[in-house]
Amino acid sequence: MKTAELKRIAQRRPFSPFAVRLSNGVRYIFNSARNFGAPKDFHAIVFFGQKDIAVIDTENIVGVFE
Repeated sequence: MKTAELKRIAQRRPFSPFAVRLSNGVRYIFNSARNFGAPKDFHAIVFFGQKDIAVIDTENIVGVFE
């Protein structure tokens, strides 16, 4: 997964929901900007769920779905 593509999708304004699928088959859906976080280099992203948090290494992302 190219970090530039992920950064472009995640930083769209207004925010549009998107999902990522990981190499282990897990999918995270980012329904709002409040669900998403990333450092400036986008080498990892953070999913903020209602009761959980996941730190995702972008090397493990195999697909981004808009």
